[in-house]
Amino acid sequence: MKEILTHMGLMTDTQPGRSAVGKEITEVHCTIGYWDVDDFNDTKPEAFRKVRPDGVALNEKAKVCAFLEFTRPMDLRDGASEQPDCNWFLDWAQDNNTRYARHLKYIRWASRKGSDLDHSSIQLHGAIYT
Repeated sequence: MKEILTHMGLMTDTQPGRSAVGKEITEVHCTIGYWDVDDFNDTKPEAFRKVRPDGVALNEKAKVCAFLEFTRPMDLRDGASEQPDCNWFLDWAQDNNTRYARHLKYIRWASRKGSDLDHSSIQLHGAIYT
């Protein structure tokens, strides 16, 4: 995540830059209600910045940041049956939507507070059949 924010111009990869973004991440998450100020600790912003989607696509001209997630149906088999559950893709997509929702929301928030950095953010899912 920190490489994404740095590339988009939303963070400088220096100690003061990471510290400032850590404070912003904390502020946003506490304001939205994801984190409670009372139980906050310094590892939450660091863990937030370490998230790594399978891929990232940045369209500088259109100012779009897309998180890419891929899977193979056989990765989701439980071992009890030969065929994966019919709803495996929907379950997998929902898990990834939940996992990255705060990150995409933060990118939109951080880019809108800047002058000309207004990026949108999306998440794309893909399944690889072999």
